[in-house]
Amino acid sequence: MEMLIKYSLKIVKKLQFAWFKSFFMSKYKIKKNQLIGSPDAETDDLLLAAFISIDNLQEILDTKNQKSILLGRTGSGKSAILKYLAENCDNVKSIDPESMSLRFLSNSTILRYFDSIGVNLNLFYKVLWKHVFIVELLKMYFDENSTFKKHNFFDRLKASIGHGKKTNARKDKAIKYMETWSNDFWQQTEILIKTFEKNIQEKFIASLNIDAEAIKFGFADEKFRNENFVYEAKQKAESIISNSQVLELLDIVEIMKDDLFLDHQRKYYILIDDLDTEWIEDSLRLELIGAMVDVIKEFRQLPGIKIVISLRENLNEIVFSKHQHKGSQREKLKPLYSSLEWTSIELKELVDKRLLLLSENEFNINVAFNQIRRGNKKGLDYVLERTFYRPRDIISFMNHMIENANDKTSFSSDIMSKAEPSYSIERFQALEDEWFENYGKISEVCGFLRGINNGFKLKTISENKFAELYVEDIDTNLFKGELLNAIQDWKKNTINFISFQKKLMYILYRIGILGVKKGPDFPTAFYFTKEVIIEKSDISNSCRFYVHPALYSIFKINVIDQLPEDN
Repeated sequence: MEMLIKYSLKIVKKLQFAWFKSFFMSKYKIKKNQLIGSPDAETDDLLLAAFISIDNLQEILDTKNQKSILLGRTGSGKSAILKYLAENCDNVKSIDPESMSLRFLSNSTILRYFDSIGVNLNLFYKVLWKHVFIVELLKMYFDENSTFKKHNFFDRLKASIGHGKKTNARKDKAIKYMETWSNDFWQQTEILIKTFEKNIQEKFIASLNIDAEAIKFGFADEKFRNENFVYEAKQKAESIISNSQVLELLDIVEIMKDDLFLDHQRKYYILIDDLDTEWIEDSLRLELIGAMVDVIKEFRQLPGIKIVISLRENLNEIVFSKHQHKGSQREKLKPLYSSLEWTSIELKELVDKRLLLLSENEFNINVAFNQIRRGNKKGLDYVLERTFYRPRDIISFMNHMIENANDKTSFSSDIMSKAEPSYSIERFQALEDEWFENYGKISEVCGFLRGINNGFKLKTISENKFAELYVEDIDTNLFKGELLNAIQDWKKNTINFISFQKKLMYILYRIGILGVKKGPDFPTAFYFTKEVIIEKSDISNSCRFYVHPALYSIFKINVIDQLPEDN
């Protein structure tokens, strides 16, 4: 009995403490200028202090783990993980694509000509990336800075290889290659590219007895477009590229594997972010990203080394689908992908950490969301439902609520309702920007959603809703990819309106605007949830479609499902 009384007293004390803590926390007043973070990692001052360690971080940190490509949608935390690695790990080199001066490639006459006649330049781009990665890894291994003496480096390299080991001719040749190139080996990438290009150009001209003046005029003479000449030129060009520094670089990688990078405990990371920015013209950007992914896979053979890149989902699709990547098959690269997916628990922890930091431990999610909304739903669950389960979405919604909660002690239903319209507009604009490279301006084909009942079917959408799109000339700068093809096919009567609708619904599902319910026994599937994978062939007349809750406000969605008689 005595033990029972003591136990009861302990529980009472805990409840009292919790009540007092909640009471004092509830006195904290929200200030509209105190935002819980920035939508992008680069300008988010709270990122490291409020960092949430999700499974992807451990995959990337483990150099024995193949996962090297952080794959995710905009705002899913790719850059945050790279920033965490850069701040918390030793032997890290971050490479900014913009600083590599690769724009020179766009202006190369010889490379443009090669591309125009169908030469596979993937190997050339792979040589560039291999060189860049080799240089950075060797500099980290020998702990050298930009002012180190090259001769000292080569002496140390020879000593590392020769100590207690039997050298061979290939390794000697590889070292000689580095010594021969020593003036350029450590130079900026632009100088390296120009040197590579010059060597290839000279060999190409010599192999076909071409006048050097032809290069200056961009191969404008018709003879350079002759079918027989093009066939021979293509064969020669690919042969020259295949034999251009490739073997020597392979041998250098072998040296690194056999004689230098032997310990998994000594870790080295190369990080590359911002591949979705305009660091080079689009067509070359896709080629270079594809070649980089191939090279990352090849460097997996080196113990303790991880080359990590962040890649947006939509960009990954373009590289390996639309652009018909000429390197590895996508299936062989799958083990490299670390797909970012967040749980509701992780996102709630993210919000809680940021609220506590913002308020100096006076305000947390339990106090902030102490009201129950209609339908017995907690406020934070209402917010989560209107996100795509990404940090950027929930940070954005929270910031909009804070702006409407000045001097309040919690986020009421009224505050959420006031924040939702501006948040909804912002999310739709963000979706359009994210997928612009793939589909163009999706806002031009989403007008039919305004005021629609959730749970609509294809047959409920009138063709008149798309009349303007049908009669007007297509602006090829307005639409892209599969969306452009679908519109063009419909306008040419290659496909009927129902077929056009099916293509459009799948695109809107892929972007995240629509969820799809295949039948009465299936849940509503949004692409990002991965609960039910919807294929293009699954889109049928019997499907029901649901607008994502984040977009209810912008499209004025009637959330009551269509009644059976409306089918």
